[in-house]
Amino acid sequence: MSKIISVSDDVYEKMKRMKGENSYSVLIRNLFEKKSNKEKILEFYGKGGIDEKRIKELKKYWKRWTEKYA
Repeated sequence: MSKIISVSDDVYEKMKRMKGENSYSVLIRNLFEKKSNKEKILEFYGKGGIDEKRIKELKKYWKRWTEKYA
């Protein structure tokens, strides 16, 4: 069942560009289902993707970078 909604002209133009070949329903559904970076990281964590040794190495390089550029 479909429903009619109203949006302002600027919102309509943005949605029209975003949807591409998809329907507006698909676009809106995807926008509701988008996950935050925090959610993505939490999903990734615990799946063998975190290497403590690599994290320590990256921290060392990050410290050098911040001392030089920040």
